Amino acid sequence: MVEMMSDYHSQQVLENLILVLVPCWLAKTSSVGKLFQIFIKGLPDITENRRMAVIVFLVRTLGEKDSLGILYYHLFHSLILRLHITWSCSETDFLELLSPSSMIFKEWEYTFVLQLCNQYSSKIWLPSLVKLLQEIEYSSKQQEFFPELFLALQFILGKLRDTEFVFELDSGIDAAYIQDTLGALMEQVVLHLQLLGVRCKELGFSKRALKEIRKCISQILKTLRTWMNPDTFFKCIAQLLGSDDWKVIKKTLGLLCESIKDQVPGQKDMERANKKRKTTVFAIPVTAHVVPSFIELCSKINHLVSRASVQIPVKLAAISSIETLAKELPCDDPIFGTCLQCVIEEINSSDFALSSACIRSTAALVGVLGSQALKQLPCIMTHIFKKAHEVSRCPQIQSKQSANGIESHKVPVFLSILSALEAVITHLNSFLNPYLDEILDVIILHPEFVSDLDVKLKLKAVAVRKLLTEKIPARLVLPPLLKIIKTAIRCGESSLSLVFEMLANIIGGMDRPSISYYHVRIYEQCLASLNIRHQVPESVKDINVVEQSVIHAMVVLTMKLTETMFKPLFLHSLEWAESELEENQSTKSTSLDRSISFYSLVNKLIQQHRSLFVPYFKYLLGSSTRYLTEDEVVDSNSPTQKRKKAKIQDSCSNVNSKVVSATKLWHLRALILKALYHCFLYDTTETKFLDTSNFQVLLKPIISQLIVEPPATLNDYADLPTVEDVNEYLVLCLGQMAVTAKSDVLWKPLNHEVLMQTRNEKVRPKILSLRVIKYLLEHLREEYLVFLPETIPFLGELLEDVELPVKTLAQDILKEMEVLSGESLKQYL
Repeated sequence: MVEMMSDYHSQQVLENLILVLVPCWLAKTSSVGKLFQIFIKGLPDITENRRMAVIVFLVRTLGEKDSLGILYYHLFHSLILRLHITWSCSETDFLELLSPSSMIFKEWEYTFVLQLCNQYSSKIWLPSLVKLLQEIEYSSKQQEFFPELFLALQFILGKLRDTEFVFELDSGIDAAYIQDTLGALMEQVVLHLQLLGVRCKELGFSKRALKEIRKCISQILKTLRTWMNPDTFFKCIAQLLGSDDWKVIKKTLGLLCESIKDQVPGQKDMERANKKRKTTVFAIPVTAHVVPSFIELCSKINHLVSRASVQIPVKLAAISSIETLAKELPCDDPIFGTCLQCVIEEINSSDFALSSACIRSTAALVGVLGSQALKQLPCIMTHIFKKAHEVSRCPQIQSKQSANGIESHKVPVFLSILSALEAVITHLNSFLNPYLDEILDVIILHPEFVSDLDVKLKLKAVAVRKLLTEKIPARLVLPPLLKIIKTAIRCGESSLSLVFEMLANIIGGMDRPSISYYHVRIYEQCLASLNIRHQVPESVKDINVVEQSVIHAMVVLTMKLTETMFKPLFLHSLEWAESELEENQSTKSTSLDRSISFYSLVNKLIQQHRSLFVPYFKYLLGSSTRYLTEDEVVDSNSPTQKRKKAKIQDSCSNVNSKVVSATKLWHLRALILKALYHCFLYDTTETKFLDTSNFQVLLKPIISQLIVEPPATLNDYADLPTVEDVNEYLVLCLGQMAVTAKSDVLWKPLNHEVLMQTRNEKVRPKILSLRVIKYLLEHLREEYLVFLPETIPFLGELLEDVELPVKTLAQDILKEMEVLSGESLKQYL
């Protein structure tokens, strides 16, 4: 044959011979591959300029579309055999083969395949790639499988990225045929991806080498997705889902999700893609042309979800695919309603992963369907609530189990439940009235949704609760929210605080008519809940957390009220705080606990409303002075002398009743001082609260606090105001009292009373009195100079005090006085 190829005439003779021999060969055997092997064996002996002509003629005789891919395979196979490359060669040698700079790509067989392929248009060489992979699959049990597959994949990747092919795609010539062929090629690539894993286990192939081959397959699939239109892609995926191999189906579903999620690149990626190609894959939602293939795809996925015989991993992949399709490719077709029905039926699966995936998909489908999901709403809510109660601990025993944490395998279920609730609240909020009781039960009472044990779960629960208060009308959500308070008390402070947090959010969004209708009911409920400090239920460990959340809701409500609405509510609150509680038939007493809660509210009100609230202090004058002056206040929670034993319902139940009362009184007085300081600070209107009469009433009660000793057990109560806090409130209160009074007639008794306390035997009154003098000096400035004659003798005594802090502070004050007066005052000491 070599001799016959030496001239053109000989080539004609050979071609005529081929025309005669090929039909005879095919008549005796159908193996085109063996015929190619004979020619490939002799090709090295033919001059390079004649090789291509012979092979092109042979392929034309056999039919290009049917035989070209077979020829590629045998050329690669010949190359692998000649170089003795098999799966059993060393890992280093194989990894060297896989490198882009490998010399194998310079061998004549590989370059000949490239040259041969370039002889044809994509309409011919593209289907030959499909045939090439099919031939490799037929011989996959041979030792040369891995290197052959790698060569074929590299060749395919190069052709798909060829510039001429890109131009041909953009031209639109033979578009339908090319799209169908791309789909067939993708099917083969996915099948080989699965086959690769099977053969790897059978032959013990290197994991590093396997990773490189899979990387190449991933690049091919990504390139195919780029060139395929949505209709072709959906048809291809649907075809693969009809496979009998569960692993192929699972990989196909994974490819679907990956492809859909990658459909919307970043802005820079989009610009780069547009420069490279006129259109991008899946750039728009599902159009009318694509709908039929999309429906077919969804139907096959639904079939996988509903079939009982389908393995759990495959069902998970199918449900995840539905979720991805719903989120990324929404359309108006009823097929998503069918998907929703299939997914809901699997929610109650005993497999937590499957159940979680179903609930997440339900959320995504509700987001797509909107009001169209209404007919499935009862079924959705029933299954979600059932699953929530199944995986969550009983709310009534939260305090016993909260320390155990959340089981990690249940966290995805909880997150998916919240996602589903978020979806129905967002899209079906107007129809949720029958389910609000149970929704609130889940997001408020169940410990997993209110604890800090999982950050993601906590943030998601916070978002759902906030969304509920924003999307559901107040007239619908308020009744069940207020009703759940009694149950929330039994579940602990976390649940109870969340009720009032949500209540505050609802109030913030209420319009004026709603406020007018509901404000009394809301305020009464909040006031009743403030009694928790007095009641001290066993389930509530941190009273302050609950109290602050209740007060916050009350303050938010007051911001919406008019003077006419607010005044009677405030006076009722004062009456509630001062009311007598019956301990038994013969004993009545007031509650320090109620007063503490009330003055905590007063502090928030004055800080929020400032000068607008100052006039209300005239109603507090009597109770404030009483609590500041009385040495002992009878507390309804303290035992009476007539009773031999009594149980004190607070965290200090084992402490002596007098000690308990002392700590409560310390707390209450701190709140009163703080409130009075802010009252004086914001008393800026023409009709001042701090007139001469009120000044005189308040002066001595406040001054008396300079000598009040802190309770001996103060350090045992972490939630009580510290000595430093009370000292600060007291100094600010007396100092601001003088600044607000703006009268030397009133300053004189204040200054005198403070100076008299410096002669107390204890250090604290001396220090506090000096701090008040220093405050007056700094804020009254020159106006204080008139009091120097009275003040200097007291300073002289303090400069000789044995306590260094007292002496040092007195020296500092004297220096400031000298600077202010412009002369030395030591001569007057």
